[in-house]
Amino acid sequence: MLDKKYIYIVEGNTDEDKLKKLGAKYIVKTGGKFIRPDILSFLNELKKRRELVLVTDPDGPGKQIAENIEKRIGKCLVLRADKKKAIYHGKVGIAEMKLDDIHSLLKDYLSRDEKIEENFISQEDFIELNLTGPDGKRKRMALIQKYHMPFTSAKNVLDALNMLCLTKEDIRKELEE
Repeated sequence: MLDKKYIYIVEGNTDEDKLKKLGAKYIVKTGGKFIRPDILSFLNELKKRRELVLVTDPDGPGKQIAENIEKRIGKCLVLRADKKKAIYHGKVGIAEMKLDDIHSLLKDYLSRDEKIEENFISQEDFIELNLTGPDGKRKRMALIQKYHMPFTSAKNVLDALNMLCLTKEDIRKELEE
């Protein structure tokens, strides 16, 4: 799996936004402490193909999220933020950290990701496979069910297919079955 980019697992939207600003390509949000079953199923699919990096808040709920994920899908890489650097206006979390501090936490992972070129399925492939347009939603739903994707929009499904390392041929075969 060393030839593939990491999947970063965060708690919420602001965490995701900050990691994206730093160059993280593949991010999955847990939505907080009570992780939906479809997200856990999707993480399980991802774990078969890539290394997962848990970047949860350095507080009780964040630790519970990391433990819950590892209990359900197995060992992951876990990054622990310095709690002192994650406190702002009485709130604790990755979202409260300065970008420089988050970068320091992730720098080895992000620099490795930068060196890896990936392009499993392009926007053009997605269109050619008729995953957009009038019939696209039905086809996307088949893939969503097969791979336990927690979203249905065309853009998010395209990202998920790339997270899953699926090629145009893989998808074509799935759609023919």
